[in-house]
Parts: sequence; C-alpha cells; structure tokens
Amino acid sequence: MSAPQPADLMPMLLDAVCVVNESGTFLTVTGACEKIFGYTPEEMAGRQMMDLIYEPDRHATLAAVEHLMNGRLQYDFENRYVRKDGGVVRIMWSARWYPDKKVRVAVARDVTHRRGHPAALEAEPAQVSPWQLCSSPPSLVPPGASPIPLSNQDYTVLATLAAHGKGASRKEIVQALGKDYWTYDRRRLDTQMRRLRRKVEQACDRQLPVATLRGVGYRFYDPIEFRPSRMPGAPS
Repeated sequence: MSAPQPADLMPMLLDAVCVVNESGTFLTVTGACEKIFGYTPEEMAGRQMMDLIYEPDRHATLAAVEHLMNGRLQYDFENRYVRKDGGVVRIMWSARWYPDKKVRVAVARDVTHRRGHPAALEAEPAQVSPWQLCSSPPSLVPPGASPIPLSNQDYTVLATLAAHGKGASRKEIVQALGKDYWTYDRRRLDTQMRRLRRKVEQACDRQLPVATLRGVGYRFYDPIEFRPSRMPGAPS
C-alpha cells in the first residue's frame, strides 16, 4: 500500500493554511477550511479577509497586519471570524509576510472552545451598524455618534470609496477630485487620508474604517450608506 500524498492529507488537518495577497484577498485556503470557516476553499478564494472578520475585532486585526508586513512575525494573534452559518468563531493565527512573493501565509486554529463559553460566543450577532455620509452639509456620521464636518474634498474621497465596495483605486479617487492622475502628486492623497483618520479619531475616539490596499488604493470596510441632506441643527 502506497503512502498517502501530502495533498491527500490536507483535509485531515485540524488547522487551515491561508495564503493572502497584500491587499487582504484570500488566494488559497487548505486544510480545515470548511470546518473552521464554514466555507469551502473555492468559496474563500477571492474574498476579502476584512469582510469575514467580526466587526469589533477589525481595528486590532489591521494593526496586527501592519506589524506583520513591517517584518514582525506573528505567533499567537487572536481574532473572531463570522462563519458562513452566521456563528462567530475565535481563531488563533501564526503568520508570516513574504515580501518577495507579495503574500502572507497564515495558519488558523479554532480556539473557540478553549475560551470556555463557546455557546455564548456563537450567539453574538454579526450585525454591523453602517456609517452615514451626508452631502449637505458634507459630513460623516459614525454609528451612534455626532456628525463630523468634512471639507468638499474629504467628502469626495469618501463618496468615491463608498461607491466602490471592493475598493477604489488611486486613479479613480484622483479623477473624482477632478484632477489629472498623471500630473497629480499622489503623496497628497496619502496625506489627506492620514488627516481624515486623525480627524475622525479626535472627533469620536474611534478609527476611520478605511483600509489601504497596497499598490491599489483604499477601501471602506465597514458598511456605509449615503444619507439625505440634513438641516443645520437637526438631530443626527
């Protein structure tokens, strides 16, 4: 009897091996993919990582990814993912960024039951309240917070991101601003995004849910919807 080949052993693993590109898209998932996430490997491929992460854990995950891509190995980071059936699973990750190949390779282990309260965890709702974008006057309304005034340029950038659910390229954003992409100093866009993030943090003590798609542009990863114009002084 011949020895089993590595490919035959992958479905028997207790962990899932995920390969993700620099913009956070799953390229392949092998091993215990369906057992952990509820999705088949084919369903996972092409999906944005951030779309599946439980909303309260997204900011910490983005920070961990930034550390990883700056050369820091990840051995025991934990976050929660929303399964296909709507349940929430806690995952411990070990990961490494390969800059020459432009991919992150991460091993996912389900540690939900180790926490001691799996039933309560899985019962948590996976609903995310949307941010709202108002055009007149230009403002951004975080969930449960007061409107944050925006410049016309800030509004245009966020409106472009809101209109491109999977992410807007730098070229699309620059063109929305009415500028020539080829002569525009693209560092100004990075500066504006940093200023926008700082403005939101100072106004409501939370992070602007915009992820940088390396080499591409930006993406608003929380739900966002356009809101009808409001009268000055009207309640939010």
